[in-house]
Amino acid sequence: MTNPTAKMRRLAEVELLRAEIEARRVAKRVIWITIAILIGFLALSISSYALYLFLAIQFGVLNAALILGGALTFLTLCAVGIAFRKPGRTEQLEAEILARSIKDARDDLNEDLEAIENTINQFTGGISQFMRGGSLNLGGKNANLAVITLILSALAALSPTLKRYIDPVLKIID
Repeated sequence: MTNPTAKMRRLAEVELLRAEIEARRVAKRVIWITIAILIGFLALSISSYALYLFLAIQFGVLNAALILGGALTFLTLCAVGIAFRKPGRTEQLEAEILARSIKDARDDLNEDLEAIENTINQFTGGISQFMRGGSLNLGGKNANLAVITLILSALAALSPTLKRYIDPVLKIID
């Protein structure tokens, strides 16, 4: 079994890198879409004005405005209808795959956390047995004290924060 904390750390690093890549990709896409929209508005304005001038010559000013306004309103309603349409099968499958991937990742993390919890429970259970003084019979209380010292030293080596709290206790024991 690999170290669960290292596995979680690697997973978090990969997720951060993936999120950064995705954020950069989205930022570039937003910039180019904004530029395209601005150019599109300019093109639509010029084209609309040209069409208006053409229609004004053919049908008169008022009729040209009504025809062009009606056509642009129809195009707007079509765009809104497309924007709010029900997702297709591809989008539904992508959403299902994403949901399944997230569920699998959560399940893996839960399994790793349960393994860590079991290890901690076994460790603390062992310490409580040593504190009661009956489970390890290597010469009485001095052997239990030596094991406790060993365990505390190992914990202090694992974490600088724990080391600050454990070192004074180890000095008292020595």
